[in-house]
Amino acid sequence: GDMALRTCVDVVRACIRKSDVLIRYGGDEFLLVLPGIERAAFLAKLDRIRAQLHTASVPGYSRLQLSASIGGVITQPGETVEQAVSRADKLMYQAKNRKNMVVTEDNARDGALSAAGRESHSRQSILIVDDSEMNRAILAEILGSDYNILEATNGKECLAMLEQYGTGIALILLDIVMPVMDGFAVLSEMNRNHWIEDIPVIMISSEDADTVVRHAYELGVSDYVSRPFDAGVVYRRVFNTIKLYAKQRRLASLVTSQIKEKEKNTKMMISILSEVVEFRNGESGQHVLHIGTLTQRLLERLTQKTDKYDLPPETQELIVMASALHDIGKVAIDDKILNKPGRLTPEEFDLMKTHTVVGANMLDHLGRYKNEALVKTAHDICRWHHERWDGRGYPDGLAGDDIPISAQIVSMADVYDALVSKRVYKAAYSPDTAVQMILHGDCGQFNPLLLECLV
Repeated sequence: GDMALRTCVDVVRACIRKSDVLIRYGGDEFLLVLPGIERAAFLAKLDRIRAQLHTASVPGYSRLQLSASIGGVITQPGETVEQAVSRADKLMYQAKNRKNMVVTEDNARDGALSAAGRESHSRQSILIVDDSEMNRAILAEILGSDYNILEATNGKECLAMLEQYGTGIALILLDIVMPVMDGFAVLSEMNRNHWIEDIPVIMISSEDADTVVRHAYELGVSDYVSRPFDAGVVYRRVFNTIKLYAKQRRLASLVTSQIKEKEKNTKMMISILSEVVEFRNGESGQHVLHIGTLTQRLLERLTQKTDKYDLPPETQELIVMASALHDIGKVAIDDKILNKPGRLTPEEFDLMKTHTVVGANMLDHLGRYKNEALVKTAHDICRWHHERWDGRGYPDGLAGDDIPISAQIVSMADVYDALVSKRVYKAAYSPDTAVQMILHGDCGQFNPLLLECLV
């Protein structure tokens, strides 16, 4: 979500002037104020922003596609900001009905904001796809009293409406034999774009051969109705299918909420453990938060620069979470060494270095949990976050990409935050100085790709 919002802001800022003002107005709503702009330029700019957002790539999430619903107004003499925003909000409401649209007073639909318009918006929409006008009229008559009816005369028009409305369509009634693009081609495209997972399809056709019906089900249709059809049967099947998908979505939402709650509890426990370590170390929990943030930023940049490392979003999240445990082995180090204000003796430094092995061993002794992905990631980070690219780190003297990429990234984050933070044995360096020290090798050698990411 954060990355999507940042991407949106970057795209909009690239399209506007320095005199324009972009304001985050709500969770995913923005106000854009463009003083002294001509009407033609205003309309062109809004459409350019919409188009640029739709083609933008969210770093680390290449399969996400953004869309924006934009309402635009030219302020009127004597009009307050609140009044202008209210008018723009109503036009955005129209744009949201169709998705990925710009609606201004020049192209707003008459009466779309009437009570009837709002009532129709609250009803679910059914898309009827059939080249026969009579068939579309019959189905619209059966269903029109309880649903919004959208129509398409062929598969190509159907796909265009799917692009426009997305999951705003509750169900599709799809014919098989049509010009331009037939029903099977539509289903294939819906499978390719994963629309079939969210939008149920009922095939309505006079083609009732077993092979045809079987192929339709193989492509993901929820039901199949042969023509000529009974009005009551069609209505009931439509109603039941929409209800079933609604229940599935509620169930998916419930499961997602439960998973998020478990993840929150896991993060909370990790946070408590890391806070204990930092408390003994005479540091605040801010160090752990900083490490997590820096690790996330470095991962984002790394995945933009290269696909050399296998770092899907779920792996990135694990690394960020596990980074909080990087120094857990310090619980075994004497306070006098941990919080010594001066330079450590060689013997004390040797003892300090054991925290990497101690932390890894602690995680190795977690019994049934030691093979969990989070624990294995945390183990790698604990043991090897003090290794260096040239092999001159500890405890094992690993070099190059023999060091797990998770440990390499947390190592850089740890070193940077240590440099910019005040410690009992040193003052804080400025961010610029810290970056230069890392680039010059004052803190050991790092992966050249990660140095680019740091910059």
